[in-house]
Amino acid sequence: MARVRALRWKAALAALSTACIALLTGPAAGPAAAVDAPVVQSLTPGADQFRLTDTDYTAATTSLYNRYLTKHADLTDVVTTDYTVNSAGQTDGWLGLRQMSPCTGLEQAGLPPADVEKKVAWCWSSAYGDDTTQHWFPQGLSTTGTADGGDGAIQGRSVTAVAWHYTTYDDDTVTTGCKTNNLLKLTLIDRTTQKYRHVLLVEPTSTSGSAADFTYVTGHGGGIAWYANYLYVTDTANGIRVFDLNKLAKVDTYGSGVSTAGMSGGKSSACGYPYVLPETHRYFQAKKAPSCASDAPIDPASLCFSWLALDKTGGGSTFKLVTGEWYGDTYGSRVVRYRLNPASSATDPGLLTTSAERTVVQDAFTTPGYRGLQGGMTWTDAQGTLNFAFSKGCGTKPAVLSHTWVGDTRPVTGCGSETTWGGNWGAGSPQALSYWPKLGATQVDELWGLTEGICRAKGDKHFAAGADDSGVCKNYGGTTTASLRTVFAVGFTDPAVQGRH
Repeated sequence: MARVRALRWKAALAALSTACIALLTGPAAGPAAAVDAPVVQSLTPGADQFRLTDTDYTAATTSLYNRYLTKHADLTDVVTTDYTVNSAGQTDGWLGLRQMSPCTGLEQAGLPPADVEKKVAWCWSSAYGDDTTQHWFPQGLSTTGTADGGDGAIQGRSVTAVAWHYTTYDDDTVTTGCKTNNLLKLTLIDRTTQKYRHVLLVEPTSTSGSAADFTYVTGHGGGIAWYANYLYVTDTANGIRVFDLNKLAKVDTYGSGVSTAGMSGGKSSACGYPYVLPETHRYFQAKKAPSCASDAPIDPASLCFSWLALDKTGGGSTFKLVTGEWYGDTYGSRVVRYRLNPASSATDPGLLTTSAERTVVQDAFTTPGYRGLQGGMTWTDAQGTLNFAFSKGCGTKPAVLSHTWVGDTRPVTGCGSETTWGGNWGAGSPQALSYWPKLGATQVDELWGLTEGICRAKGDKHFAAGADDSGVCKNYGGTTTASLRTVFAVGFTDPAVQGRH
């Protein structure tokens, strides 16, 4: 992984925040001597290559919102309203707000290295197994800091969002309905209180303006990006879904014993969760990716949408939604940036820019020097250079954080063997990168990420030799599953962060 040049990070902040310009000046440092081919190279897409077509669910969602999901909600309702009883009036602690906690024991191995200043270091509640569940896995991350950029809040709340997907196993007795493989949910964490709640992602069952039902959404949830009132979520082989925070609603029937989603007998339900977040747009590619498996060959005609980020640099009207591919064993995954309408736009504010009914590709890149890209972000610095940051997953071994640019030819850092670890970051496969510029009136300049890892006890029925028995988990001797799942934020300009490669 390329060694980070401190000035590039500092110049990036000059473009991201004028408040930092005076603090981040200095002479430019040249890259190290070329030792290999560039790790990132520009692509020239064909006329329709990577362009997506929008299926508009706005009318259907509006119908549901006005006629059936009439208990309207906002972020404050979701992250502050506690429940002690279910919709039937029975005591049900599963419904209550949960609490992020300090990371202890093995969990700390999932955090960035000791010499990195951790502005946030959270771990999930153990009360209902969010920290160690082997069915739910946290994936994409974004924040109101990314979404807003003014004071880091949306609807007056500073919130971190995390997408999770459900995993089924051969010995599960139920693998349908609310226990369907790749069922998606969203977690909203209040930054001030660190309390959080899970919300079900749903979609109308038709695009009709008289739509009368909805269902759960499936996918990997590998990437999410929050902009204004919209939450963009990857649908790996297909494209990108968009959910509208202005359509948050509370359902009628909720509680730990509820296993339905949708309308039934005039009542709404959401797999037991009290709230739903409905889909309003679906941007899908013309050809579904034939395979997004770790060792799959890259298909020129289609993308695997593995992660997302938001890039507001480079000019007031050139906002970009950035997506990238994860291939664990294949080099050369693509990064594509789609043009995004600013929230202030007169046409489709906050949505992807379209031309001839297709999304507009700003630019595209290939990464022949990398594999295993779990998350990423881009920004244009004060010198006009396009910068990339990537997190490379390495299972339960120390992962890799990279900062690079088009034409960078420095050697990359790999994960290493199980006895000689490479990497430079935390363990547990970092899943996302997201920039949080301001918190209120304070410039915080934070880089956020999360990890998904767990250490399964040897002999656990879900333990797979070779998957969880290396890296941090190599000598794990516990009799139960241990958590490596963290949510963290570090200083975007921290020299220790900049010095990683």
